[in-house]
Amino acid sequence: MKKSKVKKSKAVIFRNIFIVFSIILVIVWIGMFSFNYTIGEDEVLNADGTINNNTAKKKEINALVAGVNDNLSDTMIYVKYNVENGKIAMMSVPRDTYVTNEYCIGHKLNAIYRGKNIVPLVEEIQEQIGVKIDYYLVFKADMLIDMVDAIGGVEIDVPFAMKYDDPTQNLHINIPKGKQVLDGKNAEGYVRFRHNNDMTVGYAMGDLDRTEVQQGFIKKFIATVLDPKNITKIPDLINIASKNTKTNVTIREALKYVTDATKIDTTNIYSITAPGEAKTIDGLSYFLLDKEEARSIIAKEFNLNSEVNNSQDDNESQN
Repeated sequence: MKKSKVKKSKAVIFRNIFIVFSIILVIVWIGMFSFNYTIGEDEVLNADGTINNNTAKKKEINALVAGVNDNLSDTMIYVKYNVENGKIAMMSVPRDTYVTNEYCIGHKLNAIYRGKNIVPLVEEIQEQIGVKIDYYLVFKADMLIDMVDAIGGVEIDVPFAMKYDDPTQNLHINIPKGKQVLDGKNAEGYVRFRHNNDMTVGYAMGDLDRTEVQQGFIKKFIATVLDPKNITKIPDLINIASKNTKTNVTIREALKYVTDATKIDTTNIYSITAPGEAKTIDGLSYFLLDKEEARSIIAKEFNLNSEVNNSQDDNESQN
């Protein structure tokens, strides 16, 4: 009976840490702290809503991480994790990706979810990039503020002065250029900024460039969380995340991966944005995702079984 309780406790640890590090795109990382969650899930659901009857431990995990703001999934990232060697790769899918989907208002990918349609969103992304997603995690975008504040901020070299005001979103960005430690509010502004109000300052490629900035921030955030001075703050991050996320990862499912903590490689995360081109259709800006090229990249660069993972230089040349 005692051994069973220990195993359950470890499973709780795994699921909670999964929540935190899914947000920073490290899908499976085992921690040393737990919160009071109950066990009792009778079945495991796949990301597409079907029942998972396969109880075997996976060698690779495919996940979708989606950040939601005003019920729109503004950040969508496919993550692949090799359980056996700890390697991780991720592909950001632009929110303006053109889709034809019955759950979507208009034709932009980020309008499918709308607070409830996680399965249609998963299915659409599966179709767009040709993968089968095991798990999903949806988090509220404003949660970023509390998490960054909890670790004392994240140091970022801001490329140019960022100033933008949108009262309708209660979004007010005012960040000077240069290296600085961003608190939670400024971190939110940094990852959301695309251009100033009069369009004279901003990213040349708009949302595509912003996606790469978000990936860079994620890596900086990971490094800050893993700094020895912040390890003791992980319970606070778990508490923040658990209140602001939805996932189909159950404790029973998480229990299978408890022993894999030491294998995870957080120093060499491969990241890329889905290939394609921006195009104006009926007066609106869209991203036309190149499905064939996306599948080719995933087949080649997301092969995490090789002994030598993609170098950081290779990553940066493709971002």
